[in-house]
Amino acid sequence: RQLRREQPVHLLYSSDDRSLQGVEASIRSVIRHASGDVVFHFVGDAPLPSMPYVNYYNISEVVERYHVRDFINTHKRHNGDKREGMNLNENLPNYVRFVMDDLLPDVEKAMWVDSDTIVKCDVVELVRNVLNGDGEEVIAAVPVFSPPTGLYKNDKHGNPFPDWGIETPCNAGVYAVHLDRWRRQKISDQIRDLALRNRKYRYYEMGSQPPLVLTVGENFEQLPLSWNAKMKTIDEREDMTLEDACVLHWSGPSKPWDGNGKHLEEWLPYHIEDAEDPSADGEEENAGEDSDSHNTALNWEASEALEVHGLLGGAVAN
Repeated sequence: RQLRREQPVHLLYSSDDRSLQGVEASIRSVIRHASGDVVFHFVGDAPLPSMPYVNYYNISEVVERYHVRDFINTHKRHNGDKREGMNLNENLPNYVRFVMDDLLPDVEKAMWVDSDTIVKCDVVELVRNVLNGDGEEVIAAVPVFSPPTGLYKNDKHGNPFPDWGIETPCNAGVYAVHLDRWRRQKISDQIRDLALRNRKYRYYEMGSQPPLVLTVGENFEQLPLSWNAKMKTIDEREDMTLEDACVLHWSGPSKPWDGNGKHLEEWLPYHIEDAEDPSADGEEENAGEDSDSHNTALNWEASEALEVHGLLGGAVAN
């Protein structure tokens, strides 16, 4: 069933301190283009200083309470294993996506957004119009029209693995998730089991993408390709232009907050330090209207549920 028009849409971000500027820029871009209420959740080392309306969860508490370390890949990548001295396979914020169902226990549908993105379309309409009906798909994501990458053909003893049978996997950087279906199908348990077995058998070398892809397979709702456009290849694409893209994604080592990557002009308007938050525009434009219409509003009912859960550390904006 569709979310009721008055229900807010929930977005989750998770990041270490290296990517905070990316998270803030991405949130500003979501606010700029959202047509309804959005509730933002952030898991990290500290609250976002310029965004008191974002619900904050301490990463250390989340990791311990929900056993997030079970999901990490203890194997090293062959290439590009470290970024700024960090082992990407053991970067815990990347794995928070696998405990969204526990972190947001009373939320039916939500959206995961990587920190290195700018969102130029309406996430409210997207989330409300996907994963409806009687299907059992747990996520809606952009498809990748080639077999999964980063998989080993043989185990560490040289024995060949069977074919996973996946020709069109999903991209795990940005996706909507039906959390009720996720819970019913025990997807977190399936991913955890696969990640733990990977430590023994070494199915894959990458971090958070392979376990989700291998667990979900091709059983996901396909989003338009515009909802995850990689900036490093956008200029070479024949099926999409920069203007068509709904989500601009600076995946890989070149990050816009470091002054790297293509099309920084698309990211910089959402990252002007000390600039007024774009959510303030709505207050001026909607002066005199009901404050509940503000697109960053978090209703008190949702807030109280999260406080009862014991992890909410952020403030509520109305």
